[in-house]
Amino acid sequence: MIRPTAFPRPLAFALLAGISAAAIAPASAQPMERARAAQARGDLRTAQIEMRNAVRDEPRSVAARMALVQASLDLGDGTTAEKEARAALEIGADPAMATAAILRAYLMQGRHADLLRDFPPQPGNPALGTQIASGRALAQLSLNRQDDAAASVAEALSLGPNTSEAHIAAAALALSKGDRQGAEAESDKAIAIDPNSVEALLRKGTLQVARGAQREGIETIGRVLAVSPGNVPARLARAEALMQLGDNAAARRDVDAALTTQPGSVAGGYLRATLHARASEWQLADENLVRLSSFLGNFPDGYLLLAVVKRGLNQTAQAEDAARRHVARRPEDPRGVRLLAAMEMEANKPDAAAGTLSRYVGRLGPQGTADAETYDLLGRAQAAARRPREAAEALGRAAALAPQDTGILNRLAAARLGAGDARGAIEAAEKSLALQPEQPPVRELLATASMLRGDMSTATAQLERLGEAGRHGEAAGVTEGTIKLTKLDLPGARASFEGVLRDHPNSIGARLGLSRVAAASGKPEEAEALLAEVLKREPANADALARLGAAAQPNSPRAAPARALLEQAQAAAPGELPLALMLAEIMVRSGEAPKAVALLDAPALRAGARSRGPLLSMARTEALAAAGRWDDAREAARTALSEDPASVEARIRFASLTLRAADQRGAESIIQEGLRSTPADARLQQAYVGLVKQARGLDAALAAADRLASQPASLPAAAALRGDLLAGENRLEDAARAYGAAQAKTPHSVLVQRQAASLRNAGKVTEAAAVLRTWLAKEPGDIAVMSALASIDIVQGRYAEAEAGLSKVVERAPNDALALNNLAWLIDRRGATPAAREFAERAFALSQNVDTADTLGWILTRAGDTATGLPLLRQSVAAREAAGRPDPGASWRLAFALRQAGQREEALRVLTPTLATPAAFDGRQDAERLMSDLKAGR
Repeated sequence: MIRPTAFPRPLAFALLAGISAAAIAPASAQPMERARAAQARGDLRTAQIEMRNAVRDEPRSVAARMALVQASLDLGDGTTAEKEARAALEIGADPAMATAAILRAYLMQGRHADLLRDFPPQPGNPALGTQIASGRALAQLSLNRQDDAAASVAEALSLGPNTSEAHIAAAALALSKGDRQGAEAESDKAIAIDPNSVEALLRKGTLQVARGAQREGIETIGRVLAVSPGNVPARLARAEALMQLGDNAAARRDVDAALTTQPGSVAGGYLRATLHARASEWQLADENLVRLSSFLGNFPDGYLLLAVVKRGLNQTAQAEDAARRHVARRPEDPRGVRLLAAMEMEANKPDAAAGTLSRYVGRLGPQGTADAETYDLLGRAQAAARRPREAAEALGRAAALAPQDTGILNRLAAARLGAGDARGAIEAAEKSLALQPEQPPVRELLATASMLRGDMSTATAQLERLGEAGRHGEAAGVTEGTIKLTKLDLPGARASFEGVLRDHPNSIGARLGLSRVAAASGKPEEAEALLAEVLKREPANADALARLGAAAQPNSPRAAPARALLEQAQAAAPGELPLALMLAEIMVRSGEAPKAVALLDAPALRAGARSRGPLLSMARTEALAAAGRWDDAREAARTALSEDPASVEARIRFASLTLRAADQRGAESIIQEGLRSTPADARLQQAYVGLVKQARGLDAALAAADRLASQPASLPAAAALRGDLLAGENRLEDAARAYGAAQAKTPHSVLVQRQAASLRNAGKVTEAAAVLRTWLAKEPGDIAVMSALASIDIVQGRYAEAEAGLSKVVERAPNDALALNNLAWLIDRRGATPAAREFAERAFALSQNVDTADTLGWILTRAGDTATGLPLLRQSVAAREAAGRPDPGASWRLAFALRQAGQREEALRVLTPTLATPAAFDGRQDAERLMSDLKAGR
C-alpha cells in the first residue's frame, strides 16, 4: 500500500493513486478495472457499483474503500462516502486522508453544525489539523460565521501553508467577502501546489466565468473533467458557461451527462429546464420545473424562469404570480421588473405596468439610472395609460442612454407630440431620420409636428418626400387634410379626409378632421354626427368629448341634439368615466342634478372606480351639492380625498363643504394638513387665507399671508398672497404695491404680471407697461410678460410695438392661439393680408372659437373670399349671442360680409339692432356708413 506524504495531495488525486495501487490485488482486479473504465467514460454510478464489488471481495483493502469513498463523493452520495471513509479509517487508512473525506461528506449533506461539533481543531497534528481547519472554515462560512471562518483559515494556512486545501478554504473566505480577485489568487496558489486539484480548478474556472472570461473558464473546467470525467459540478459549471456563450447544444451535452450520473441533481434539472426554455420547449421545461418546485426558491432566477415558462404556455395568471414573486425577492433585478410589466401590458393594464416600472426606477434613488430598455418600457406603459408627458420623460431618458436606437427615438417623438411638445417631437424625429432616412411613418410624424408649429412649408415638404404610395398612410392623409383645413381649403380638406377613410375605415383622425370641415362649412349637424362616430369607436377621445360637450351646454343653440348624441354614446359605453363625467356636468348645468347623481351612481361606472383615482367621487361631490344633498356631498369629497390624498381639488372641496357644515376649525385643519405635505401649492395657500378671511376678517388673512410668505418652503407662490387678498377687495393700488414689494424680495414672473394687471385695472396703464418692460429688460425670454405687454400696447395704440412683441411670442410658442390671433389682427390692420391670413389660419386650426373665427372670417372677407369668410363670421356672432355676450363689432363685420355676398336684407337685420345701442366699438363709423349705403340701396 502506498502511504501518503506528511502533507497529502488533494483528495481526488490521492484516491486515484489508491485505485492504481489496488490493481495489484488479485481478488479485486476485475472490479477495479471495470470501475476505472467506467470512471474514464464518466459513468460514476457503474464505477461505484464496481467499487462496492471490490470492497465486498476485499473488505480489508484501504485502497478499495477509499476509491469507493471518492466515487460516492463524485456522485453526491455523502452518506455512503462518510460510512466508507469511517470504515477505511478503522482498517488503517491515513487519518488525514480519511478525515478529509468525512469532512467533505458532512459538507455535502449540509451538516455544518455537526462538523464543528464532531471535529474540534487539531493544532498539534499538522496533517490532520490542516484538513480539519479547512473543513471547519467552509462549515463556518456556510453558517455565516465569517470571523470564525477567518480564524480557521489562518490556522489552516499556518499548519499547512503548502497544501491546496488551506488555499481552497482561503479562496472561499475571500469570495464570501466579495473579493473575487483574492479568491482567484488563492485558487491559483492551490493549483500551483497541485495542478490536478479538482476543487481548486473548479473554483478557478467558475471565478473566470463570473468575471466574463467564459472561454478561459471552460478550458480550466475542462482540466477538471480530464481528471474526473464524471464530475457533476464540473459538468454543470461548464454547461452554464457554454450557455452564457450561446452554445446551447454543447451545454445540453454536459447537462445530459451530469444527469445520467446524478439523475436527482437539482442544479442539473434546473439547467435542463433553462435549456428547454431557450429552445421554446415550454412543456418539457415545465415538467422539469414541476419536479423542482420545492427547490425553485434556492435559485436566484428560479421564479423568473418559471414565469418565462408559464408565459410560454399561455398560463398567464401563473406566469404573473411567478414574476411577482421574483420581483418581491429581487426588486433590484430589472429583468423581473420588465417581464412583470410586459405581462401587465399584455393584460391591458398599462397603469399597473407603469407603477411596477416607476417603483423600480424610484428604488434606484436620485443618483441611480435604469437601463434604456427599462425606461423604454416605462415610456410605452405611460403612453398606453394616456400620460404623454410622463411617457416623453421616460423615453427621453431611454434615448439619452441609447442615442442610436431609432425605435426609441420614434416613440419619443410620438410621445412628445402627444404631450403638445411639437418642437421636441421634431428634434427626436429628425435624429431618427438622420440614422435611418427611409422611415415613412417618422416622416408623417415630422410633417404633423411641423404643421402644429405652423411650419407648413416643412410639413408639405415632408409629405412630398413620402411619395405617392407613402401619402396614402393614415397619418400622412390626416396631416395633408389638416394643412388644407388650416388654409380654409374646405373642399380639398374634405377630399383628403374622405380619402383617408376609404383606405383606413376606422380612422379617428380623419373623422375628427371631417367634423372640423363640417363646422367650418356651417354644418353643425354633420360635425356632431362625426364626433358621435368617434365616441362610438373611442369613448374617451378627449377632442370629440370636448367639442360635442361644448355643443351640448345649456346655452348652446345645438344643446338638445348634441346632448342626445352624448347620451347615446354614454348608454353604449356605460363604464366609460370621461363620457359619464361630461354628461353629468351638462346635467348639473341644466339644473338636473338628481339625474347627474343617478348617472354617476350607476353600478357599471362605480365598478373599479377606486383604481381610477378621485375623478368619479369629485363629480359625485358636485352633483350632490347641486342637488342640495350637502352631507352626502361632503362624504363624497371625503372619499375623493381618501382615494388620492395628494389631490388638491379634492382637499379644497372637502374643506369648503366642511366649512359649510359650520366647522371652521375642521376646514382649516384639512387645508393645513395639505400644506404640510405640499407647502408651496398656490391653490392650498389661497384656500387657507380665504378661510381665515371668512372667519376672522381681512387683517387676519393678511397676517396669515405674511406668515406663509416668510416660510421659504412656501415660496414663490406665497409671495403673491397679500396682493391677491387686496386685489380681491378691489384695493388695486395697494395690491400693486404689495406685488411690487414681494417682487423686490422674491423676483418672479407671476408677481410682475399681477402687479401690472392691478395697475392696469386701476387705470394706470402707463405704469403697468413700465413694470412689464423693466422685467423684460432682465428676462427677455418671458413670453407671458411679452403677451401682457403686447395687450397693453394694443390698448394704447402702439401697434408696431405690439406686433413686434407678439412676433417674438409666436416664435417661442408657435401653438399660442391667442397670440397668433392677435398678431394676425395687427398685421391685417396695416394691410399685409397674406401674412395676416397665415397667422389667422394657424390660430383657427389650433382653437376654433368666436375670436379666431371672427378674425379669420374678416381677413378672408376683406381679401375678397367672402364665400369662405361669411360662414366663419356667422359662427362667431351666433356663438356670442347664444352665450349672452353679443359683440357689436363682430355684428357689423358680419353685416359687411353679407352685403359683399349680396344679402342686403339680412345685412340690414343684423346691423339695425347693433347701431340702435349707443355703445362705442371699433369700426362704428364704418358701420354707420354701411347702414347708409344699405338704406340707399347701395
